[in-house]
Amino acid sequence: MGTSFVKFKGFGYWSRDAALDKWLVTLLEDMRSLQTLEPWQEALMNHWRAQVGIDAGCMSLGLDEFLTDSNKELFVLSLSKQAISRTESLVRRTGELFIDLLEGKLRTNDASPIDYLDPPRAKSS
Repeated sequence: MGTSFVKFKGFGYWSRDAALDKWLVTLLEDMRSLQTLEPWQEALMNHWRAQVGIDAGCMSLGLDEFLTDSNKELFVLSLSKQAISRTESLVRRTGELFIDLLEGKLRTNDASPIDYLDPPRAKSS
């Protein structure tokens, strides 16, 4: 099972490729349901479609290349916030990290430990 680093603006997180694949599929499904797409959105969808199914630790979401202004960032952030409710377990965690990254809340990099892949567990007393 491969892992890939999802990066944006110098920060990012590690995700298992299987979870990242499912997260992208969820976002792509939502984008396909839109009535009209701007050229950059179509290009992003084509890029993400090419990434789906890669399980070799080299998926690239291209966030820095496609989200070049605040309107584009807000579009993908809004899309992600709507999609998160339809995900489960590890895919949900990947989506939560994705949202945190887009919101500028995630300050990890490729050298950060990957224990944040799993959701925090409740502490037992």
